[in-house]
Amino acid sequence: MIISSLTNPNFKVGLPKVIVEVCDYLNTLDLNALETGRHDINDQIYMNVMEPETAEASSKKAELHHNYLDIQVLIQGTENIEVGATYPDLASYEDYNEADDYQLTSAEIENKFTVTLTPNMFAVFYPYEPHKPCCLVNGKAEKIKKLVVKVPVSLI
Repeated sequence: MIISSLTNPNFKVGLPKVIVEVCDYLNTLDLNALETGRHDINDQIYMNVMEPETAEASSKKAELHHNYLDIQVLIQGTENIEVGATYPDLASYEDYNEADDYQLTSAEIENKFTVTLTPNMFAVFYPYEPHKPCCLVNGKAEKIKKLVVKVPVSLI
């Protein structure tokens, strides 16, 4: 996992080239003006813009991916994301959805920590890194706006 901010002048240091290119592209956009839905960045990389409401972590399922990185960028609001620090026990996960590249679980994330995102912050989740986005901050539900860029791991 990587965490930074699009406004940090040094966010590119040490990042894989494709993540730098995606972040540079995002910095050319008016993120607040993006419409919800899918937006293709190129023939392999796309993003989904969404406006969910945050909820109790206990009411949500954790997810992980096999073939794509997630670059999750918060546009408006605040959100907590629970993250697993160790390789997950896939036996506790539902069947893998190959078409949409995800696996879900209702089980607690092992060795978890919580990251709080504010606008323009991003978190990169590599394959098999469990994460549970859109969780409450300070017990308060709010509508947020975020985007998730899907990058094939083969581009890293």
